[in-house]
Amino acid sequence: MKYLSYAVKKLLSMIPIILIVSIAVFVLLRASGVDPVTVMIGEKQATDELRESLRQQFYLDKPLLTQYLIWLKGVIAGDFGIDYINKQSINDLIISRLPVTAGLVVLSSLFGMTFAIILGVVAALNRNKSADRILSVLMLFLTSVPNFVVSILVIVFCTKFVPGYSFIGSYSNFGEYLSRIFVPSIVMSLGVVAMLGRITRSSMISQLQAPHIMTAKAKGMDEFNVTFKHAFHNAVLPVLTIAGLQFAGSIGGTVLIEQIFSLPGVGGMLVNGIQQNNYPVVQILVLFMLVVYLVMSFVVDMLYAVIDPRVKLK
Repeated sequence: MKYLSYAVKKLLSMIPIILIVSIAVFVLLRASGVDPVTVMIGEKQATDELRESLRQQFYLDKPLLTQYLIWLKGVIAGDFGIDYINKQSINDLIISRLPVTAGLVVLSSLFGMTFAIILGVVAALNRNKSADRILSVLMLFLTSVPNFVVSILVIVFCTKFVPGYSFIGSYSNFGEYLSRIFVPSIVMSLGVVAMLGRITRSSMISQLQAPHIMTAKAKGMDEFNVTFKHAFHNAVLPVLTIAGLQFAGSIGGTVLIEQIFSLPGVGGMLVNGIQQNNYPVVQILVLFMLVVYLVMSFVVDMLYAVIDPRVKLK
């Protein structure tokens, strides 16, 4: 019951944040001074009658507060509006692009967390030895090099030394889908490996030096149980927190990767929306990324309490 009560309170606390951000984005986009009707028409000639018709169709003749309330009502009902440029439903556009972005986020997070935890534990178990020094330098290097630099190097390498590999193509089957997103996912995961690996190492070293671990060793408990049943179980908590937040933040990180590797995902859709002053697309995608971040933060908090009963829910 305590979990349910906490979950309800946490979810309700998200509502004001979502509303404040949605209002800020809605107002700031319109403060740019770009006329939405001009964006819709583009380079075409238009009569005053057509302009007025478009204003009425998209409620642009209403006060700003009324426009926001109409938009918010549609979002709550699951209607994200119409793309000003393509005249298509934003719902359909997001659904068609979401698999690419979701695949990037999930694969990069899985790769990143798996390798980070393995490298962090190995480094901690070999503290101040050659393996620890090598892995620490590697993680420091990955932290220092920006993703866009790694992306460019990977593209050059694959182009020169991997015959037949292509960064362009269709998604007609699952094999092609994985082929398109596999390398970009590896590139995205490097930042996760660097950050989580160092945190895992520090957390494991701290736990391995804790009094209860010393006691377990003194009682003759075997090394495997000491390391993984006791030390790793406690060391994983801070790692879990950062991993959850990085998973949520990686939604925004796909923007750069999708642009570099020409992937038709939600990130690229957001960039195009900003460049084209496509208000409906930008405001719904910003809101979407915020909601994902808040939900992941909520999931991490709940996992904290499940994994470690000592954590109090308040």
